[in-house]
Amino acid sequence: MIRELALCALLVAACREVDRAPRWSAAGGDGPRRGGALRFSTTASLRTLDPVLAYDEVSLYATQHLFDTLIGYPPARPGTAGGRGALELVPQLAESWQVSEDGLELRFTLREGVRYDDGTAIVAADFKYALERALRTADSPFGGFLAGVVGAEDVRAGRRADCAGVRAPDDRHLEISLSRRDASFLYVLALKFAAPLPRAHAERAGAELRRRPLASGPYRLAAWREGERLTLERNPHHWDRQRGWIDVLTLLENVPQDVEFLMFERGELDVCYQPSSPDYLWLRAQPAWTPLIRRVDLMNVFGERINVTRPPFSDVRVRRALNYAVNKDHLVRLLHGTATPSHGVLPPGMFGRDPTLAPYPHDPARARALLAEAGYPHGFEVEYVTLAGDEPRRLAGSLQADLAEVGVRLKVRALSFTAYQDAVGAPDGPALSYTSWLQDYPDPSSFIDTRFHSRMIADHGSMNDSFYRRPDVDALIDEARAELDPAKRAAQYRALERRLYDDAPWIWEYHRVAIEVVQPYVQSYAPHPVWLRDYTSTWLDLRPDGSRAPRRAREPAR
Repeated sequence: MIRELALCALLVAACREVDRAPRWSAAGGDGPRRGGALRFSTTASLRTLDPVLAYDEVSLYATQHLFDTLIGYPPARPGTAGGRGALELVPQLAESWQVSEDGLELRFTLREGVRYDDGTAIVAADFKYALERALRTADSPFGGFLAGVVGAEDVRAGRRADCAGVRAPDDRHLEISLSRRDASFLYVLALKFAAPLPRAHAERAGAELRRRPLASGPYRLAAWREGERLTLERNPHHWDRQRGWIDVLTLLENVPQDVEFLMFERGELDVCYQPSSPDYLWLRAQPAWTPLIRRVDLMNVFGERINVTRPPFSDVRVRRALNYAVNKDHLVRLLHGTATPSHGVLPPGMFGRDPTLAPYPHDPARARALLAEAGYPHGFEVEYVTLAGDEPRRLAGSLQADLAEVGVRLKVRALSFTAYQDAVGAPDGPALSYTSWLQDYPDPSSFIDTRFHSRMIADHGSMNDSFYRRPDVDALIDEARAELDPAKRAAQYRALERRLYDDAPWIWEYHRVAIEVVQPYVQSYAPHPVWLRDYTSTWLDLRPDGSRAPRRAREPAR
């Protein structure tokens, strides 16, 4: 089916008219209103609908629509600065929650009458079972996020089947006890693995749970032809009337990027996510399309990690020199404006980020002076490891040129993703390499703790693959994670940003931006900074009969 659509799109593209403005317009009705079907696509395959296993981006496109959690995030709105209002935690299936004064006890009160898509009641014991299932599932990536729950380690080790720190005293109340204060833990409970699941349904479904979700979110499964398309329909029992406006969502799998844009222009898709650079540049140049482009700062960071234990990088002057040598504005241009320069690891809009801290300026003279001061007046040669692919190759070439200007000569080696992971996480691996990080949840601990605390250093597969170790920084990281006062906690992360900026265990480069273009009738939509593709609050401004309103023909030239 996809091949036929692709062939059709390519044939049309060969003879299409010069006028490539949108073919349809908004109907102009009062909204939002229910109805219609939205079609979107991905270049990859959907792996699972089981939230305890759904860690990849494409699976999240599905689980975000299928599952609600105790608490969640509001939708991103067009025109908001980077979707920043979408990072605040709000009630979902819980109507309220309380945290004890010492931060060790959490108590949630469920909304009255919340139900799954089959009409059965959602009760507190379902959340308890879901959390324990994440701890017991060996191939789930989420069990480690619950390490601070009292009794979690006993469940993970198989010594107990239930977790003493998670209790459901009645159907509407869930209680969680923590062994240590953790201000980020509420964000963990907004991850989809924490969505409720009845034990009976899980036991009936068994291994087929990946295909048989019991939906607590605005949509439920209608059909899934694996590798081709996923169809979701509105959940008739969902509690929130302000979400789930569209009747049907259809996700097409394995659609090549260039084909996706052709299908979008033809009206076979209603949105187009991350168009290729040529298509994005073309869109930006078209007055009719520009208002339909949605940009949101994502919770990510890109740059080069440096093994700070290996000479010459054990000298902080060398690491700072590399930061001064890199032209970040050139990298942003090379990425066609789909990035913003970085001063550190925390992305724009994240709590605790210091917006007054400017990125290292491009200053080759200062870089050369620092290298000379460190004993390298003529620079040095070093191997640089990156990923295989066109974009990593172009970025590596830019880095190579920038560093050559200050005497640092890169020998670039491109590896597959698997080989790259094996090499970079080892202490004897490459001293300098490309790196990136995408949040697990939008809290600074997901970046700073994971990538720079010394406890994340291992003999193999270190998350702290800079092998950066400072006891005073470790202590401040631990204090910030445990601090319950938001103002004090934000100040602690600003101090951490400054220390990391000065110590330069990375070359701080850029944060990527999500780009999505929509048809004119797609309303109240922007990519979400956490979930990326979130159409739960989107509505379609269609004609009363559900059809699209054609664009009014242009007047003939006179």
